Amino acid sequence: MASVSLLSSASNNNKANNLLVKSPQQAVQIVKRHYNGKILRVQSSNKGAPGYRVKLVTQDGQVFSVYINAKTGSVSRN
Repeated sequence: MASVSLLSSASNNNKANNLLVKSPQQAVQIVKRHYNGKILRVQSSNKGAPGYRVKLVTQDGQVFSVYINAKTGSVSRN
């Protein structure tokens, strides 16, 4: 049984190593390069692929969310 848990653990580590965006802090840095606004919230998301959802508010009060794909680093606005 120990070998099964080791394999499972190794598999999880490999998945994490394959990610371009590995932390909420990295997700925020990427969003700040694309959009102006105050970051309200960052949360992990598994929308078909691992990633982060970042909620922002602009200076004029517009609230919107963006999704960062953790595998590719791509940013899409909702």
